[in-house]
Amino acid sequence: MAHLRRSFKAWLAALLLLAAGHALAQTDYSLYGIADFSYGRFEPSGFEPRYQFNSNSLSASFIGVELKQGFESGWTVGTDLEAFVRFQDFQMGRSSADPALSRNAFAFVQNPTYGTLRAGRQQTLLFDTTTRFNALGNSTVFSPAMHQLFTSGNLEGIDEDFYWNRAVGYASPKLFESVNANLMYGRGPKGRTSDLAAANVVYSSGLLATALSWQRVHFNDGIQDLSAETTWQLGATYNFGLARLFGLYTHTDDEGLGVKSNLTSAGFTVPIGPGTLAVQAGLTTAKGDAVDRRHASLSGAYIYAYDSLTDFYVIGMEDRIRGQTRGFSAAVGVRYKLNFAR
Repeated sequence: MAHLRRSFKAWLAALLLLAAGHALAQTDYSLYGIADFSYGRFEPSGFEPRYQFNSNSLSASFIGVELKQGFESGWTVGTDLEAFVRFQDFQMGRSSADPALSRNAFAFVQNPTYGTLRAGRQQTLLFDTTTRFNALGNSTVFSPAMHQLFTSGNLEGIDEDFYWNRAVGYASPKLFESVNANLMYGRGPKGRTSDLAAANVVYSSGLLATALSWQRVHFNDGIQDLSAETTWQLGATYNFGLARLFGLYTHTDDEGLGVKSNLTSAGFTVPIGPGTLAVQAGLTTAKGDAVDRRHASLSGAYIYAYDSLTDFYVIGMEDRIRGQTRGFSAAVGVRYKLNFAR
């Protein structure tokens, strides 16, 4: 609840700024989110299969609200408050360890000339670009890039969560009509001495988009092992019309564990019949003094857009880690997009 209190204070501060303004334009709000509900078999490599309902097979389920006040001078202030939802046990958060506002909880100040400044709990830039440059989006269960980089442990993936607490982020306006730059710095959870920093540059013009991302994670609270990790990522996507291609390369150097890992991922989406076929493969190799790990995954999904808000899908993944049992996961589900604005 501490995160909720801090977010409420940030929102209250934004409202006080609004009350002090003399050139108000309009107050807007929007309610948005995703409800993703599926049933299937879930078996990562090395684990026993589980048959269950799930809330993030194609996209993570969440609910959010944005409140903002615009001024005639072009400035906008507001807040975004978002929480993950688990339909399988009707709880909030990705797990019971998550805070109340588990996805995003930040206040922001925005201007089309100067960019956007955010303060609070925020999604990392690395998570954002990994989502953007792979065929299966932000599915941490079925997307090989997301699964290997964010949920397979720090021997091959990143340290720290992909949402940072006590973070400040800046997003530039469009530079040269096609380039955006982003910066973020965070202190992480309270009671832990953390320095979290990230930056990226995104180019998007017509059918092509690329991004170069960097992330540095460092903490040493005197109790847990020292973590000092640097990650670089290059991503690209191109729309050929008939198909859209995606590619990612990510290098992680974990100085604390003495492990270096490399993720290569490629995929495509192509319209077939009334729906879209999405296919993605990923391979991570991790090497260190006592580590020699190879993780390969192949995923495919068929997504049928029933209307502008509702998708039906079937999705599957084969998952192999050298020295462990092969895993196979598959699910059938529905995704509903909520978007109500005023």
